Amino acid sequence: MTPELASLMAKKIHVDDSLPGQPPREPPPFHEWGDLPFWVSAFDHWLSREEYIAALFVNFPGAVREGVLADYLEGERRLEAYYAELAREGAYVWQGVRRGFRFMPASSGRLSRIIRDSLRERRSMDIYFVATPVRVIGGWNRTDAILPASEAVRETAAAAARRHGVFVLT
Repeated sequence: MTPELASLMAKKIHVDDSLPGQPPREPPPFHEWGDLPFWVSAFDHWLSREEYIAALFVNFPGAVREGVLADYLEGERRLEAYYAELAREGAYVWQGVRRGFRFMPASSGRLSRIIRDSLRERRSMDIYFVATPVRVIGGWNRTDAILPASEAVRETAAAAARRHGVFVLT
């Protein structure tokens, strides 16, 4: 493991468990990363509540139910291609409190399933990619947090997202 990756893994995420309508608790979830975090998405902007409700293919079950699976799968395919590039040297995947992070090679079908399950909102991913040292926290609506190790890594990861047709949100 490189020193850069070890440093990245040492940073903590501070969960904001404040109630809706209350100000967020301190510290903010990603404060140890400063201005480095960004988000990647199948959408070109942050969805409003109204857009989320109106969009039939925001999540996998909705796309299946409404018969718009092809539209959904196009966004999923772009995100999977992006993550495959980040995973080209493998990744450390969170396996739970007892097992911690476990390394999975790029060729691992299990790594691909974890990513797909997160994109389909079955289980959120928490992954450190080795080749491009970023931590990815799976989110909702095919919008995930990217926590890079440095400004240079941030630029590399954002450029890779754009190459795959994935939108970068800040």
